Amino acid sequence: MNAKTKLDSLEQFGWRFGLESIQALLAELHQPESSLKVVHVAGSNGKGSTCAFIASYLKHSGYKTGLYTSPHLCDIRERFRINGTWISNRDFNRHAGLVLKACRVVKKKLGHSPTHFEALTAMAFSWFKEQKVDWVVLEVGLGGRLDATNVIQKPAVSLISPIGLEHQNILGKSIEKIAWEKAGILKEGCWAATIQNHVGSLMAIEKTAKEKGVKLLAGGRDFKFKRERGGFRWEGLGFSKSFNLPGLADYQIVNASLGLAGIQCLRAQGVPCDSKIVEKSFSIMRWPGRVEVVRQKPLVLLDGAHNPDAAKALVSFLKKKYPQNRWIVLNGFLKDKDYRSFTKIMNPITRLSIVTEPPDERGEEGSKVFAAWEKRGVKTLLVKEWERALGLALNKLEKLDPSFSLLITGSLYLGGACRQSLLGLKGLDKI
Repeated sequence: MNAKTKLDSLEQFGWRFGLESIQALLAELHQPESSLKVVHVAGSNGKGSTCAFIASYLKHSGYKTGLYTSPHLCDIRERFRINGTWISNRDFNRHAGLVLKACRVVKKKLGHSPTHFEALTAMAFSWFKEQKVDWVVLEVGLGGRLDATNVIQKPAVSLISPIGLEHQNILGKSIEKIAWEKAGILKEGCWAATIQNHVGSLMAIEKTAKEKGVKLLAGGRDFKFKRERGGFRWEGLGFSKSFNLPGLADYQIVNASLGLAGIQCLRAQGVPCDSKIVEKSFSIMRWPGRVEVVRQKPLVLLDGAHNPDAAKALVSFLKKKYPQNRWIVLNGFLKDKDYRSFTKIMNPITRLSIVTEPPDERGEEGSKVFAAWEKRGVKTLLVKEWERALGLALNKLEKLDPSFSLLITGSLYLGGACRQSLLGLKGLDKI
């Protein structure tokens, strides 16, 4: 049994919220996280892109920069990068072995094994310490307060991207409760920044920041940003600059602006902020699976949007970028996603919905999603096996006139599988 298979066997333990297991696991590994300088990022939408913007900036500023994100699209090694390059197979297997050995010790001590995500997080810390990285950009897995990444005691910066209703069975039924959970990454005396679309989420984050004595910068109050021709303008903290980023999608302006706020927080702690490097590093940042063009003729787009706020941003982008296109939407969701609201938002641009089920045990039953589309009056087909659904979508696309395009969305698990099939890749390109 190889290292990946052994790690995958930990998935039977599901998610366990709380820090006891990860703390015990890291103690067995001699606290690799304790010496790392970390930018910690939570949120519902855009946190992966925000991480990628900051990691790109730090890399191009000359720092050896680790990046830990989740989930992966095609290959588990995507989650672990240094300066954009994945962990090697050799290092992956070696650190997996170290962590799995420690997991067995923890199981004897606590009576239960660490989870799959806890093991991967420990691997990331172990590898980053061994490689002597200068910085780690760390994406929260789920929530914040009880997420395994929250063992970091004193991050240099904590960032919270826009929050929406998600994982309500775990994080809470209201936007305020979800925001409170995510604000759990804020640490006493540390710098932090956030951009929020909802007053309730901002108020909850501000309350936590005040209680902990956190220096919180809020978008729209402490810094401002706006779309300009060819890019965007950012103002705040005595810094004002227009950035020429012609290829930047509107939805990415929020993520880039939050990333720049994080860089400004680092500048306040002595890390240089060079606007030329910001412009260069942001312009070349690519985050696969986010409005990614995987084929040109006919057009096939892939986007990991999986909640209502992300769906709104996606529809806005498509209407502006491709106003004449008619969309076949291949979609599938995990069980905890609000696919009913998603179908309502996507309805105006969808000519045909092809519903399938993501290749993950948490995938929602296609029949339920099919019913939600039918309720909207959208022509809908149900093909449970994603490979057959993709083949059907491509077949229909070839037979229709050139104004039709294919959008694959609803789940990164579905997107990753389709991406690998369409591009013939085992994984992603470097970032």
